Formats: sequence, structure tokens, C-alpha cells
Amino acid sequence: MVINSILYVPRILITERYKGAIMSLILGTLIGSILLYLFTAALMKYPGKGLPEIFKLSLSKYIYVPLLLLYSVLAFIAGGLVLINFAFIISRYLNPETPSYILLLLFVIVVCFGAMQSSKTVLYTAEIVLLLSLPLLFFLILKALTNKHMNVDAIRVILDYTWMLPSWKSLSVSTYAFVGYLHLSIFNRAFTNVNSIKYRWLMPIFGFGMLLMTFMIPIGTLGTDGVNDYIFTWVSTAEAIQMKYAFIDHVVYMFLLLFLSITFLYTMVTWHVASQTISSCFSRKKPNTSSVNSILPNAISCGLVGITIITLGSMLGEDDLFRVSSFCLVTRLPIDILLVLTVFVVSRRRLRL
Repeated sequence: MVINSILYVPRILITERYKGAIMSLILGTLIGSILLYLFTAALMKYPGKGLPEIFKLSLSKYIYVPLLLLYSVLAFIAGGLVLINFAFIISRYLNPETPSYILLLLFVIVVCFGAMQSSKTVLYTAEIVLLLSLPLLFFLILKALTNKHMNVDAIRVILDYTWMLPSWKSLSVSTYAFVGYLHLSIFNRAFTNVNSIKYRWLMPIFGFGMLLMTFMIPIGTLGTDGVNDYIFTWVSTAEAIQMKYAFIDHVVYMFLLLFLSITFLYTMVTWHVASQTISSCFSRKKPNTSSVNSILPNAISCGLVGITIITLGSMLGEDDLFRVSSFCLVTRLPIDILLVLTVFVVSRRRLRL
């Protein structure tokens, strides 16, 4: 939910603003919430087990291995695209003289080190980063809503297109704010005594709120038509916001620092889940969540993906990256639905047994 407020999700929704983007926010929240509830409810029936262990109990190897490998590839791609996007942002706004592949190399080294840690270590890191980052994020959103450049009339113009049916692209992108539940496919191993998830009903509210803010604030700040002229929409929005607190004059520097930490966290989590899933497909050992488990397979998979990301980052331009990101988001929704329904059906079969 948090990472999509700076990268390609707002830009894709903004390009579809006259083609049912607002309705896609509503339907995307509904679809994403249903998938979230189905997936988490199914995993709660298997405390302390990850998705590879669950599938091994109920499905043939020829069915679950390709499905898990496909999910791992998607997770690696999701983290890699975020990393490339942020390397472009840092190269453009903070350090233009440094080539993007140098930044990517440094980012990949840090992310790979984090992704190879145990699941509990990654969870503790996520907890610390989010506790430090979310209050600052809410403060920045509040400043964006109350800044002098906010034009309410521009938002009212977009509201006239509320009841237009959304395109598949905008609908797929809207559901992307909720796919974090899929990471429980590995992190569920760390929850051995959990039978329910408290405050799960807040996720649709937070998700819809984040989607609405990340869509409306750039339009109100940059203009109904002018918003389409910017590549990194939210960075340009942050540049337009000023505040007079001590040595801080522009919000954009706080914004980039905040999302540097969140980018590292997001990529670390996705690559950890992907590498653990791949190693679980071929390992017969019981996973160990309290220490580094099977570090060699994880290091190999993360290293190969890191080299690929550095190569692609040095070859792709910003427009090319946007097209690749759009394609990945559009094709991901059916795969997510297939994975969730498979887990749900497997859990229902267990109840009957």
C-alpha cells in the first residue's frame, strides 16, 4: 500500500483518469479485500506452515512446483522493478552525475544481504521501518492536502467521471495495493500460535484511502491535465509542497528519504519470499525461521536476479520501464486470483477430511 504512492501505480491510474479510474479504485478495493480475506482465512488453518508445505500436503509436485515458481518470478520482478524505478528517481533528483547502474549495484548488494536473512529477522526489520516511517508518511500526506497549491476544482472535474466503467489496466493496478497478503505464503511459518488476524477489517479502509490519496493529491496539486506531463508523479507533487520547519524548505527531500527506506524494505521482503519459495520447492529440509536457512540457494537466486536487474536497469529508459511495469501489473491479477483460489480450495478440502 505504501510503496505504490511514489511509483508506477499513481501514474497508470492518472493516465486512465478519464476512463473509469475512480470506479477502478472502488472495484479494486473490493476484489483485493475479497482475495485478502480468502487467502488469510485459508492460511490460518495451517499455523506455522508456509505455502510450499501446505501444497506438499495436498497437491502433486507437478502442479504446485510450477505454480510456486511462477509466483517467485513475479515476486522477484515486483521487487526488481521498484528498485530500478527508485534508482532512476535518485539519479534524476539527488545525484544526476552517478550512473543508474552504479546505484543499482549498491541497492542490490544491500537488498540481497537483507533478503538472505531469516523470516523473523525480516519481520523485525519491517516492524521497525514501518513504525518509523508511517507517522512521517501521514504527516506528508496531511501537508499535501493542506498546501496552497491544492486545487479542489481539479478534483471535482475528475469526480464527474466516477461512474465510467474501468479498463482492465486500471482495475488490475488498483488491486495491486492489497497483494501484500501473498507474502504470508512464507511468513506464516513464523506464526505458530495465531488462529486469527486482529483488525483485518481495517485493511480495505487503509487500502482505499491510500489509493484515493495517491490518485487525487497529484491531480489537485499539478492540475487535471498538467498531471499527465510528469513521469514520476508523486516526486513532482512533493516538489510543489513547501514547509518552513528549521532547515527543511521542500518536502521532496524528506519524501525521498522516507521512500528510500520503504523501497529497501519492500524489495527485501519480496526477494526474501521469492528466494525462500524457490528453495522450498527443491529442499526436503524443514524450514527454520529463527536462523538463516539454506543460505546458499537463497544467495544464488538473489544474486542471479540482482545481476539481471542491474543489466535491465542500464538498458531500459524511463518510458520503457513504465511500459514493462504496466504489462507486469496487468498480467499479475489473474495469477494472483489463481493462487488464492488454489489455497482456498486446498484448505476447504482439509476441513472435509
